[in-house]
Amino acid sequence: MVYEQFAQLYDELMDTSLYAKWATYVEENVHPSGAVLELGCGSGQLGIQLAQKGYKVTGLDVSIDMLTLAQQRQQEAGFHFPLIHRDMTDLSGLTNFSAVISFNDSFCYLRQQADLRVAFQQSHCALKDGGVLLFDVHSVQKITSFAGYSYHGEVNGQLLVWDSYAGAEPLSCEHDIRMFLQRPDGLYERYDECHYERTYPIAVYQELLEEAGFVDVEVTGDFLPSLLPEADRWFFKAVKKG
Repeated sequence: MVYEQFAQLYDELMDTSLYAKWATYVEENVHPSGAVLELGCGSGQLGIQLAQKGYKVTGLDVSIDMLTLAQQRQQEAGFHFPLIHRDMTDLSGLTNFSAVISFNDSFCYLRQQADLRVAFQQSHCALKDGGVLLFDVHSVQKITSFAGYSYHGEVNGQLLVWDSYAGAEPLSCEHDIRMFLQRPDGLYERYDECHYERTYPIAVYQELLEEAGFVDVEVTGDFLPSLLPEADRWFFKAVKKG
C-alpha cells in the first residue's frame, strides 16, 4: 500500500529532528560534491537538507501523493531537484550516483525478500564504482514491538485511528490506519489505508548485499558508531567495488 491520504498527516506525525541526523550520517559517508539518489524520498525534507549542503539530489517515491507534498516543500524551501514517480525495484536509466540512500525504514515496505534482493541489485547498478548504499531498517526488536500498538487521537485538527498488528509472515507487521479528514464544508470524510512492513535478521541483509555485488558491509544502530543489542534502527553501509 502506498501513501495516499496519509500523506496529508505525514509531516505532523514525523519526528523532524531525524532529518538532520540522517543528513549528518550521509555527510559522514559521502562527499558533498556527490550525486545522491534517495529511494522513498517521502516529503522531500531530507533531500532539501542535503541540497542545502551542496549535494546533487534526485528523489524517487512510489507514492504520487508524497511526491506532490515533496514539490510543495521544495517550493517553500526554494530548493528544487528531480522527483521521480517509480518503485524502488526499478532504477533503470538511473546511473553514476555517488550514493543511493533510503532511510525511515523504506526498504521495510518491500513485501517479499525477492523484492529486497532486486532493490539491492538495482541500487548497485545505479552507483558508480566506489559509490555507497546507505539505508536503515527496523530491527527485529522494533518490528516485534509494533504488535498491539494503538493510537487514537487528533493530529493537526484531523482525527487519526492507528492500530498495528503482527503480520502473517515472520518479522512483519500491518498498520491499520483510519483517517477522518475535514472537508471544506466542515464535514469529515473517512479514509482507510493499510501499511505493511517487514524486516529480516542482519545476516539476511548482509547476504543479499553481498549477492548483489556489494563489499565492505558495515552495520551500526540508532545513529551510533556501533551496534547495540537494543537498537531500534539498523544502519547499513555497503560499497560498490571500484
